[in-house]
Amino acid sequence: MIQILSHIKSRRASRDKELVNFDMKEAVIHARAQNSEEDIDISLLIRASGRRTLKINEVSRKPKELLHHIFSVSFMVDDIEIVTGPPAGRRDWMNSVISQLDFNYDESLTKFEGILKQRNSFFKEMIELGNYYYRDLSESQCEQLAVWDEIYIEAANELTSLRANFIMEIAPIAARYYREISGSDAELELNYQGVQIDQDDLDGVRARDFARGYSNLGPQRDEIEFKLKDSEAKSFASQGERRSITLAIKLAELELHKEKHGDYPILLLDDVLAELDEDRQDFLLDSVNPETQVIITTTHIGKHLEKWSESAQILEVEAGAIANSKEVLTSPF
Repeated sequence: MIQILSHIKSRRASRDKELVNFDMKEAVIHARAQNSEEDIDISLLIRASGRRTLKINEVSRKPKELLHHIFSVSFMVDDIEIVTGPPAGRRDWMNSVISQLDFNYDESLTKFEGILKQRNSFFKEMIELGNYYYRDLSESQCEQLAVWDEIYIEAANELTSLRANFIMEIAPIAARYYREISGSDAELELNYQGVQIDQDDLDGVRARDFARGYSNLGPQRDEIEFKLKDSEAKSFASQGERRSITLAIKLAELELHKEKHGDYPILLLDDVLAELDEDRQDFLLDSVNPETQVIITTTHIGKHLEKWSESAQILEVEAGAIANSKEVLTSPF
C-alpha cells in the first residue's frame, strides 16, 4: 500500500484489478502521513475496472497528484534483478527513483513516451501504406516526419540529461557503500549508456526505423552498466557480490532522498533479510538512520530484528487481516 501511495503503482500488480479482492469491486487505501513540511490525509479508491479516485485532505484531486507526498524506498527479494535482469528493469528502477527525487521528471517521461508512441505510429502507418523507405514518402509525409524528429530529439535529450545527472549523483554513494559492505578495494562503477542525439543520428537509423516500424534510437533503449574490477557485474560477479551491489544502491537511494528532501523516506523491507547472509543483514540494519521509518515483512523475528523489537510495533497478519485488530475504518468515498 505504501508503495502505491508513493509511486502510484504496485511492483507486484500490473493492473488495478489485481489489487482488489476477487469478490469485491473496489478497495480503499487510507493513510495519514507527517513530515517536516506537512501533515496529510490521503484516501485512494481503487476500482477493479481501473478507474481511481483520490482525496488529499478531503479534497478531490487527480490521481497523478498522489506523487511527491509520501516517499519510500523498497528493498525486495527480486531487486537483485536490477543488476542481473534485462535493461527494461533497470530503466524502470531509474524512472521510479528519479520520479521521487525530481518533481519534473515524471512530466518529462510522460511527454517523451507520448511523442515516442506517436512517432512509432507514423512508421507503422507508412508501412501499412506501402512506404518501406524514406524515399517512398511524399513531400507532406517528409514534412510530418521532420516535425516528429524535432520534438522527439528535444524530449529525448531532456530525459537523457535527467537520467545522466541521477547516475552521476548516485554512483559515488553506491560505490562507497559497496566498499563498506564488501570490505574490499573492488570499485563499483555505474555507467549510464545513453547519449544526446541529433538529426544526423536519426538519419543514420532511418532505414532501421522503417524496417522495424518503430524508433530504434533514444532513451527507450538506454542501459545502465554495473561493473566490478572492470568487468560487467551482470555476467561476472558472484551471487554475493550482486547482492552487495543491490544493497549498496538501495542505501544510496536513502541517502539521496535525505539530501533532496531533508527527510528520510520510508524504508520497505519485504522479507529481504532471508536472502542476505548475517554480515549483510548486520550492515543493512546498522546502516539505517534512526530517523528512518522502517516497515519489515517477515515470517519470523530472528536475532537480527530482536534489537529493534523494543521500539517496534509488531503486527501479525492472518488470512490477509491484522490479527486481533478491532479498528474499523470508514471509507471517505
